[in-house]
Amino acid sequence: MKAGIFKPLKSKPFRSLFGAQLFSDLGNWLDLIALQVIVAYHWGLDETAIASVIIVLGLPWVIIGPFASVFVDRLPKKAVMIVCLLLRVVFVAGLFFAPNLYILLLFVFLKGTVSALYDPARQSAIRMIVPDSLLPEAVTLSQLSVNMMKIAGPALGGGIIALFGPKSPFLFEAAGFLIAVIFLLFLPNLKKLEKSEEIEPAGKPEKRKYWFDFSEGIKHIAHTPLLKISIILSSAAFFIIFLYDGLFVFIAQHLGFSEGNFGLLISAVGFGSVAGSLLLGQWTKWNRKPIHLMASSALFSGTLIIAVGLGGVGVFNLPPLAWIIGACLLGLLGAGESVPYGFVLQSETPKHMMGRVSAAAMSLQTFSMLIAPAAGALLARWLGVPSVMIGAGMATILLGSFMLLAIMKGGALNQPPKEKQIQA
Repeated sequence: MKAGIFKPLKSKPFRSLFGAQLFSDLGNWLDLIALQVIVAYHWGLDETAIASVIIVLGLPWVIIGPFASVFVDRLPKKAVMIVCLLLRVVFVAGLFFAPNLYILLLFVFLKGTVSALYDPARQSAIRMIVPDSLLPEAVTLSQLSVNMMKIAGPALGGGIIALFGPKSPFLFEAAGFLIAVIFLLFLPNLKKLEKSEEIEPAGKPEKRKYWFDFSEGIKHIAHTPLLKISIILSSAAFFIIFLYDGLFVFIAQHLGFSEGNFGLLISAVGFGSVAGSLLLGQWTKWNRKPIHLMASSALFSGTLIIAVGLGGVGVFNLPPLAWIIGACLLGLLGAGESVPYGFVLQSETPKHMMGRVSAAAMSLQTFSMLIAPAAGALLARWLGVPSVMIGAGMATILLGSFMLLAIMKGGALNQPPKEKQIQA
């Protein structure tokens, strides 16, 4: 028990998979910083160009990922991940040599497409190689990688740009993807596990219809209450977060943060996320009632968001340190939503359809993330930035309250995921 969150790393296959994820996640954040610096500083383009990059980056997850994931479930997962990483190296080279915004957007889209295929394959691999008893720790480690690279990636990217120029992070990103490939080469062949988990539709032992497989994943979400409600909660939470995320720099000005110490506020959120992931990985009793934790985290984080909004209109006049501590708590509570969601996604999905289900869920979340910033900007112009924060906090509290009411009704939401495992 002392190993806590790191117990899954005793497994050699998971070590290989996790090592690949670390370098893949790092590459993603190096990429994001480099793209924005090139567009805004190197080419001197406006906010519309930055917005187009963000939209094109997320578009493949919405329009391609869910449909292509059917093939991901049919193909060998190890081969899919390796091919996707190698293609990402090629497309990163395209980003490095892109002469203008249009060529850049093309390679951003292509890279986003293979990323949207890589992640379902990675989720499937986790489900195959990690025993059910270690799923909470494995999912938490995976989320920890994401949260850590959100902090390390931008900091490292900024340093690389300062030393070697605006396009240099792409070279480091490509190297990271190649290192990830090396890690995956040590991953055992998953073909036997995949075959043992496959279920052929009755009457069609050999050829499975594409739309049958596609709809099977959607139907599974619709007919699994715990999974369905966690996806809805997570997607709504993403929408609310990204409603105010782009406005955070403006609310920071209202709170008295300068250009120099604004970074401390963002770093505090990231630090809280990492601390929350470590805490949940060490204490895994929450895995029996993950929705309870998600709902409770939403209630408390909504209260903090309202406090930030009220600070923006002068109701609360606190020193910067107090707001930094609040930002840290906000990040910690964010882990209280993201980690249980990842566990529900894994534990409530049969291994043979992990790719389809995870891609469908990611599609809904990404769609929320894409439309929210525009809605937030419009609301900010109409109502003001602090009002958007207060509204977002109230919406978060309502979301958590709705979830608690659904829990109080009992039924499937109160059953521990491991007791409702769908046997593949």
